[in-house]
Amino acid sequence: MLKKAKRIVALSLTLLMLLVVLSGCQGGQGDKILLFGTTGIDGNFASIMASNVYDSYVATLIFDFLIDNDAEGMYYGDIASYELSNGNRTYTFTLKDGIKFSDGQPLTSADVAFTYKTIGHPDYNGPRAYAVAGLVGYADYNSGASSDFAGIKVIDEKTIAFTFEEASPANIETFLYGIMPEHYYGFNTWSEFLALNEKPMGSGKFILEEYRPMEFVRLAANTDYWDRSKRVKIGGILMSEVPEESLLDAFATGALHVAQPQSNQDNVNAYRDMDGVTPQIILGNGYTFLCFNTLQPTLNDARVRQALMYGVDRVAFIEAVYGDMATVGLAPISPASWAFPDSGINDYAFDMDKAAALFAEAGWVKGSDGILEKDGVKMSINWLVYTDVAWPGRLAEMAYDSWGQLGVDLKIELMDFNTVAARTMDAPMDEKMNFDLYTMGFSLSIDPDPTGALFDYDAYTEGGFNASGYYNARSQELITLGKQEFDQGRRTEIYHEWARLMNEELPTVIVAYRNEIWAVSDNVKGMNISTYQTWVQNIHEITID
Repeated sequence: MLKKAKRIVALSLTLLMLLVVLSGCQGGQGDKILLFGTTGIDGNFASIMASNVYDSYVATLIFDFLIDNDAEGMYYGDIASYELSNGNRTYTFTLKDGIKFSDGQPLTSADVAFTYKTIGHPDYNGPRAYAVAGLVGYADYNSGASSDFAGIKVIDEKTIAFTFEEASPANIETFLYGIMPEHYYGFNTWSEFLALNEKPMGSGKFILEEYRPMEFVRLAANTDYWDRSKRVKIGGILMSEVPEESLLDAFATGALHVAQPQSNQDNVNAYRDMDGVTPQIILGNGYTFLCFNTLQPTLNDARVRQALMYGVDRVAFIEAVYGDMATVGLAPISPASWAFPDSGINDYAFDMDKAAALFAEAGWVKGSDGILEKDGVKMSINWLVYTDVAWPGRLAEMAYDSWGQLGVDLKIELMDFNTVAARTMDAPMDEKMNFDLYTMGFSLSIDPDPTGALFDYDAYTEGGFNASGYYNARSQELITLGKQEFDQGRRTEIYHEWARLMNEELPTVIVAYRNEIWAVSDNVKGMNISTYQTWVQNIHEITID
């Protein structure tokens, strides 16, 4: 009965979407609405607040950026050209002519400065503080000791300079945030800024029409977009929350044009067999991960974390969930990257004997109840599992069986994605200890620099991506060295050493590298997706037959 009820809800949803679309799609190409299916939209649409890939899609459609990248991952100036000077420490951007926000106001260097100063604001609690932390004067500005951000200098209406404390090839990625209009987002209190989070306004190719949490985001084409050559050909986008189990039905009824189904062989086969839909398979620039709270007494020993990894059969998990669409994760760098190590990496192949030996070496022995214990502490672990997709639960279930044999009392707590995020990465600092394990997916940037991400201790902050609490002096040193090094060969060596160290210490485990499936209706043309480019970057090339 439950399955039948879910199917009825799913079909009702798709019919509703069709009614919405048909009501506004009877004209030419400019009236066509691209129907995108997704899950997990949070409503953090201000460009510097987006904390997941879905909100980032919305932000990229609404805002313009100083830089962009091509399909090979090479960066270039987008709404501005730039020059390097001062020993590669200073980036000077010159804005193109005629850029304006969707309300008609011009975009100037003052808006660029406002955007980046807001990231550095003392009250900023988003996930991007690391983006400006390397600029000259950040500490004084962020602490409130100075009202001037010394590393950001407005030269004139079209020219602005950013000066970093240290030169780094990774500094270019600081400029991957949409420019916000100061006249719209300017605030006296941080709550005033946050109040506009779900009401974004930028200079991009689309304008937000409506957002209903847990339902949809509706975007309309910005028909007055300043760059005529990149004005979109469609009338808008409807991004609807469609659960994984309903995607096939939604495509079958014509209620979706594009979605990213879960990466597994069954889905590849299903979409290949569907008339009018073609799956695109690409190598994803990211991974799924399992994060340990290394501050917990049960998990603060690397040998325990290693034992737990030997005690879960990831090969069987990948075969069951992904088929040929994934491989075992080895290091926190994409295998598509030049920085990926090709040797010296432990794959932690399933081995219960090794797992038991490591537990014993770390001083954990089974008590009379069969549960491991040490110094009066039981090996009891709570795993937060989000149910929006199937793979986290499947991995936890497999671990429950094998870890139980080893003497681990594993408790699985089911919840939605947003709740897992709220209890881990997004949790206030005084609450970050309130979990043991959680699993998620993570999208990587093009440059392998891990600053501000899962493995960087400096990102162990409120709103920061690191929830493990793990600190290792050599790891932090290597992160710094890698960020500073311009010589590609030497930089490669640094990241190889860092990856091997993380593979040994395992504060966060890379579970799998996944290929991505993008299901695209055959009547959608120009949907260009690659490892380093998302569908939103080339949205102006899309047409719908």
